[in-house]
Amino acid sequence: MTRIKICGNTNLGNAKLAVELGADYLGFIFVPSSKRAVTLDLAREILDGLGGFPNTVGVFFNRPRQEVERIAIALGLKHLQFHGEETALYCDHFMRQGYEVIKTIHVKDAMSLKRLDEYNVSGFLFDTYSRSEKGGTGRTFDWSVIKDRPYVHEKLFLAGGLNVSNVADAIRAVKPFAVDIASGVESAPGVKDPDLLRKFIETVRSVS
Repeated sequence: MTRIKICGNTNLGNAKLAVELGADYLGFIFVPSSKRAVTLDLAREILDGLGGFPNTVGVFFNRPRQEVERIAIALGLKHLQFHGEETALYCDHFMRQGYEVIKTIHVKDAMSLKRLDEYNVSGFLFDTYSRSEKGGTGRTFDWSVIKDRPYVHEKLFLAGGLNVSNVADAIRAVKPFAVDIASGVESAPGVKDPDLLRKFIETVRSVS
């Protein structure tokens, strides 16, 4: 069954609804420049309100290891997503501490995947490459570039322009471990649309 990660959560109401509807992972963005950024205090408030939801993912972008560790310990995070240019050595530091590490790969073409073998991580998140945008672009990439890498599918979080209209095709074409969405179920940055959220999760479950 394809798992579902709802990312960019900024309030308790949306996070609760996502969990009630069956989301497997919730992502919280600790990138100050992001439109969907949360502070440590806000994230703690949301997680406390969820009553122990286990699969919360902290999303970071080129941050010092000490800062990541401070937030992860304060919130009890088990999953860390690194969305920048973090090295294999950087990721391995957290793997050795027992964290589940998801490394984002910004996919432009097949050459974007040439460094995958360098990383010993729990999972990869494939997002669309953009020269100007560091976060999610809201656009898809050419899914066919990963068709010849079957081992990747088993640990792949597929992102990049997913929405209610295309997620079924994405799952059939890519067969990812999980799908990841933020803007595709929003009415505004960081504000989830309940109807879109419900339809997206129902669509994923029906295909899976």
